[in-house]
Amino acid sequence: MIRVFLLVSLGLLWAARLSAIKAAGLSGIPVHVVVSVSTFGIAIMFSLVATFRSAWPPLSRATLIFYVLSGLLGSILPFSVESLVAPHLPVFILVVIIATMPIMTLGLSALIGHQRLNVGTITAVILGFLGVLFLIWDTARFGEAGQADLVWVAVAFGVPVLYAANTVFIATRWPATADAIQVAHAQALILSVAALIGGLVFGGLRVWSEATLNVPAIALIILCEGGALMLYLKLASTYGAIFVSFANYISMLFAAMIGAYVFGDRITWYSALAAVAIIASVVIYQRGTRRQAEPS
Repeated sequence: MIRVFLLVSLGLLWAARLSAIKAAGLSGIPVHVVVSVSTFGIAIMFSLVATFRSAWPPLSRATLIFYVLSGLLGSILPFSVESLVAPHLPVFILVVIIATMPIMTLGLSALIGHQRLNVGTITAVILGFLGVLFLIWDTARFGEAGQADLVWVAVAFGVPVLYAANTVFIATRWPATADAIQVAHAQALILSVAALIGGLVFGGLRVWSEATLNVPAIALIILCEGGALMLYLKLASTYGAIFVSFANYISMLFAAMIGAYVFGDRITWYSALAAVAIIASVVIYQRGTRRQAEPS
């Protein structure tokens, strides 16, 4: 039950972060400013925690490679691809593509032999995706329709593939000398340096002051993203790539609920059916893994 609680908490943090990003955007803060400033905020937050714990990230060749690769696969590369394709795709299609991340994670895990395919796991992942698909349809069907170029659709699939690769990488290559807080801290430091270099090269530092247009939203992004990163790393390294990927489904359920309450997004009772499917997918996976763990 503890891991389910942590999974739900991760989904809630991801959803709250997305809502805070939306609020920041509505306040006129550019996306790159949100990312850069929040990245620095997360690095500072984890540095304070490390000082309090007297436990800074361990440094060795192996851990440094792990920090950099995970930061690339889990943050820099997928965000770059998402930023590239977002102007060319309707939001509905982009969100559906990103929602395939658990399917990609299952496929990649099976491909490298980390996860054995079975009926229960496949059923759980597919059922969760169908629930999310139904949920996204319910929240987006009142908006304007859009067309998509197949080339940009294909490129967009790079986002869930990269997230899946990072999740499997964390689950299979976790450094024994570091805990989740230390890895999150190291990644935040690396990403903050990347954000600083990007700001200096492209002149983005001049507009970082625009983050003051909505300080509460930026603060919420920092807290939610920092907490979510730590939980994500902990769950992936302890319970495996497939399990933590279900947080993707849960986050979209929470995002729809927050959007309806805070932003007035329109949803109907169809979303309740989608919620049942998502919850059922987690239950099916839980029962399947529990049976596998029981001695025969």
